[in-house]
Amino acid sequence: MYRTIRRIGIALAVTVGLVVGSGAAAQANTNPVTPQSLCGLGYTVQDQDPIHHGQTGELLGTVYLMYNPIVGYGCTVTIKSAYAGSLTRTQVYLAAQYLPTQIDDGNRLWAAGPTRAYVKGGCTIWGGLMEDSTGTVHYHDRANPAIGGIGTCF
Repeated sequence: MYRTIRRIGIALAVTVGLVVGSGAAAQANTNPVTPQSLCGLGYTVQDQDPIHHGQTGELLGTVYLMYNPIVGYGCTVTIKSAYAGSLTRTQVYLAAQYLPTQIDDGNRLWAAGPTRAYVKGGCTIWGGLMEDSTGTVHYHDRANPAIGGIGTCF
């Protein structure tokens, strides 16, 4: 009798350990970074655009345009959905009128950015890209080929 109870207890402990262990492994790939954590206090999302894999349609990441009306600055970030925690090329940029384009481009674990520029009273072009594991570049969905990104005026 005690032997049976002990075996059931061991089997139950192993099962619980496997379930908890697999849950922790699944959460390890969840991206802990948010647009607000990168841009900072006072910034709110003005627009966002997903980056999908061109062939499979898998969501790779999202490019965010944020704005802080108190200081008049815009901020862009690309947050990874796929390959989070793995070094893959990730880019974000923000081009404000009469100012140099701000770009963050490189192998990133979680996100690219932030890029900031003074945008109050003007227009911007913003966007981003990601590479998949084969090195193929994928642009954000609404990227305008003529200007390279999305135009937004403040």
